[in-house]
Amino acid sequence: MFSLATDAAPGRPNEDFAIVTPHLAVVVDGAGVPLRGCRHGVAWYAQQLATQTIAALAGEPSRPLTEGLAQGIRGVAELHKDTCDLADPSTPCAAIGILRVGTDFVDTLALSDCAVVVETAEGPKITCDLAIEQHSAPEPVALAGLQFDTPEHRAALARLVESQTRTRNREDGWWVAASDPDAAYQAMTISYPTSTVRRMAAFSDGATRPVDQMSLYEWPAYLDLLDKLGPADLIALVRRIESEDPAGARFPRTKRHDDATVVQYVASSRNK
Repeated sequence: MFSLATDAAPGRPNEDFAIVTPHLAVVVDGAGVPLRGCRHGVAWYAQQLATQTIAALAGEPSRPLTEGLAQGIRGVAELHKDTCDLADPSTPCAAIGILRVGTDFVDTLALSDCAVVVETAEGPKITCDLAIEQHSAPEPVALAGLQFDTPEHRAALARLVESQTRTRNREDGWWVAASDPDAAYQAMTISYPTSTVRRMAAFSDGATRPVDQMSLYEWPAYLDLLDKLGPADLIALVRRIESEDPAGARFPRTKRHDDATVVQYVASSRNK
């Protein structure tokens, strides 16, 4: 079964959302600045995408995860196509990670930068689509040497967002869930024989900062921390690390805090 925790960046609504069944988990990390186009907002989109996607996959253990995600994107579009301009570039979008634990296989999917981590005897294997970083610099690079609340940081952030938006959901760019269900088929998917899996979890990128942005932990040690602390306290650790660098001087990033979500699969007995 799964245990989960999610926490909003202080002072703002949570644009992450996670939902689980005993053997299926969906983590959504909403994004976008819907100042026009959609009247519902990013948090609504994240919640609806998670709900529609898990509904498409629950009870369908052989359905490809890409098909379930496509149905989820299509279902959300149907909910607001008559009230919102889904072609507007500012319509909400989201990264998504899916983890399904079956009798024979563990299936993973990532569209954009949610991370699904499965550890086998060979070590942790990461399903995470970082194509965005091939078209726009990673956050620590794009914002290197720049502190929060300065004109330089704001200008660099605006350039980064513009580059990400311009290259989003196009054949020569990177892909994220928005209103086109075909984006689902651009997701990264990996499956593992269930008998080889030792432990597994799924994260929004706000919860993986200590690993992939700050380089404070390697994945084996971070999974050890998750085993020791559990999802809620692991997020609390992320918050402490962020708070100890309030200006972004040590760890350059787009914002002090990000919404953070962790889903951990806890089996009654793990394969050794």
